[in-house]
Amino acid sequence: MKPSLRTTVSAALILALALPFSVLAQDAPAPQKLDQIVMQQEALKHDLDAGKTEGMTTRQVNAIRKAQSEVFSVTEGKTSLEQLSMNEKVRLENALERINAEVKNTRAGHDDKQVCWRERMTGTNTKVTRCGTESEMREAREGARDWLERPKVCGDNCG
Repeated sequence: MKPSLRTTVSAALILALALPFSVLAQDAPAPQKLDQIVMQQEALKHDLDAGKTEGMTTRQVNAIRKAQSEVFSVTEGKTSLEQLSMNEKVRLENALERINAEVKNTRAGHDDKQVCWRERMTGTNTKVTRCGTESEMREAREGARDWLERPKVCGDNCG
């Protein structure tokens, strides 16, 4: 019996996402080879081009293709992860996570998707890389928005 596209894609993505990207926060190079990631994404692209999209909507396929174009643009002309800048590593990580979330095709898959972003530390020009799940990033964004919207001057009803 032939394995389904979802099973094949999931296996390929799990291998690709097995990169220890948690070391991104420490700026340490990951031992996974960049050519393996590119080969896996090319195999997935070939399957999508061949019409092996059973169980996927057109929107999901388009989201995967868009994320793959990001992967290919970041890795173009590069042979190892050490050649990528920190911003390129973040873009690569996020694109691979978007692909994985579409293949998993669940709300939990989207909320558990690991994302990294660069943000400037307050009072400095230093940028730090923060990583977390999509839901953690959303909670941090909403918390910051709530803090900005709270009253700045305390009136009679303080506390």
